[in-house]
Amino acid sequence: MTTAIDVLQSAYQRSCDKLHQILDGIGEPEFFWEPVAGSWTVHRRSEPRGVVTGGSGEWVLDYDPTEPQPAPFTTIAWRTLHIASMNYLYWDYAFGTASLSFDLEMPGSVEEATDWLFASHLPLLDVLGGIGEEELDKMAPTHWGDQWPVHRILATVINEQVHHGAEVSLLRDLYRYRHSLRA
Repeated sequence: MTTAIDVLQSAYQRSCDKLHQILDGIGEPEFFWEPVAGSWTVHRRSEPRGVVTGGSGEWVLDYDPTEPQPAPFTTIAWRTLHIASMNYLYWDYAFGTASLSFDLEMPGSVEEATDWLFASHLPLLDVLGGIGEEELDKMAPTHWGDQWPVHRILATVINEQVHHGAEVSLLRDLYRYRHSLRA
């Protein structure tokens, strides 16, 4: 009999595997490609871009806490680090020490960023390998300052990976065909 844990574990593992496949072979120019003016990306703190930034080290991620509508376009680099950040933050608050903040140390190269993303999968895979069905309805803290049922936290992480992974896949297609795009 298939359990809810089985479904969540399979969905999360498949989303992790798909991200590995999508990002395989990506290079620096493609990773940081800004297809439209004003794209949010990952850049050195010393490079002023006129937006709020998050990150505690040399590399930062563009963002705006007011959540402008429409949201600015984001690069593959931004989306990759966003997924990894959310994985780490959701895991830390629900299952760890609840000590991380949005000011994480951001990697600055495609290799470091993809390694960081893939490493962010491991704590959640461990949780899914050891959690019981009865724990899915347990309330757990989030980095948003509230509490959600564990099943909602896990479903949110899966949704983030699938959603942004699909966007990264499309951006890779557009990058390959960028020279033949119509003006």
